[in-house]
Amino acid sequence: METVFDPYLIPQTRVLKNKSNINNQIELDKYENDAVLTRCSILYENLPHAEGTVKQLQWIHHYLFQDVYDWAGQIRTIDMSKGGGEPFHPLEYMGVGIRYCEQTLKNDNLLQGLSIDEFISKLSVNYNNFNVLHPFREGNGRTQRVFWDIVARDAGYHFDWGLITQRVNDEASIQAKDTNKTKLLEGMFHIITKPLNIELLAQQQFAHLVEEEYEYAPNVASVLQDKDYAAYKTRYGID
Repeated sequence: METVFDPYLIPQTRVLKNKSNINNQIELDKYENDAVLTRCSILYENLPHAEGTVKQLQWIHHYLFQDVYDWAGQIRTIDMSKGGGEPFHPLEYMGVGIRYCEQTLKNDNLLQGLSIDEFISKLSVNYNNFNVLHPFREGNGRTQRVFWDIVARDAGYHFDWGLITQRVNDEASIQAKDTNKTKLLEGMFHIITKPLNIELLAQQQFAHLVEEEYEYAPNVASVLQDKDYAAYKTRYGID
């Protein structure tokens, strides 16, 4: 897959443009983590009710990243892949993808009224749908985890994110995105999903919102091929 010019990057670097004009990736990662955690400490005191919409996802992203990026809360303007691998949702079909994600979650009644096994099964499918959409240039994972915290709470569950590592989450998400098989996601959620009346064990309130320092493939701007578009046409029944 061909890589292309990325307007989100500081020229001649791989560092995202940011409000503090930081041009070192390690420094930006620390600044970003600190800013997100500060915002989360406020947000989690009064989480909104689940709406199950991309508009709410955008609101969460803006809230978390408003101190870091000018484009916080805005839908990305480029096609993108993880490290040049399988692409995320084509920008051309973003509207179709948004409607698909929202309608599927609505049809599942925002995962409410389900046994824990049913909840995990349907959650894994919907979690993958929103992850494939990947509407933001950066910060999708953390934003989505807050989004699903809210959905889970309103459905009578919560997640003990501190029981798993970011690597486990990333590997399960990547497998589901690339193969449309959610076995690893289901296994992950079986570990961390608890009814609200069960106390969380890890006691790491915002463990899921800190980017761990391990070698991972960054999001990159990409040119999609005909086969990439064909896959999404099939997914959504587009002629």
